[in-house]
Amino acid sequence: MSKEERILPPGKPISKENVTVEKLDASINFSYNSASVIPLSPIVQTSYKGKVLQVSAIVFIPSLIEEPNFSIVSKKRISLYSGKNQLNLYIAYCYEEVSSQNFDAYRVDIIIKKLPRNLDKIQTFLWNEDPVTSRGTVTEVEGR
Repeated sequence: MSKEERILPPGKPISKENVTVEKLDASINFSYNSASVIPLSPIVQTSYKGKVLQVSAIVFIPSLIEEPNFSIVSKKRISLYSGKNQLNLYIAYCYEEVSSQNFDAYRVDIIIKKLPRNLDKIQTFLWNEDPVTSRGTVTEVEGR
């Protein structure tokens, strides 16, 4: 796939030194194959360590995709509901969209050092750059 055909998520890339990816010894298998190619929603947990936000996300990638190459992008925005700062995180990968009943689990740990003031929530998306499917999860940010 050429770079012209890829649709990148909005925002700024997070440095690879602030991201750790680990394939887990876990998978999920559905009984029926779906024709849907929309990614499964990530499962996300956050915590603070001093002034640093730690984000840990579990994402599920079709088992047909071996060794996905993830990139992480962040974008600050104002929540339409609360009027407070929200951070959107995009866990992006680029592979042909495939329907699947079997998914492998990956843990993506992200360290965010420059936080927006009055951060209320983060919304984390699993984003396929080919061509444009994503699925997101909203997570409350507490403990600061």
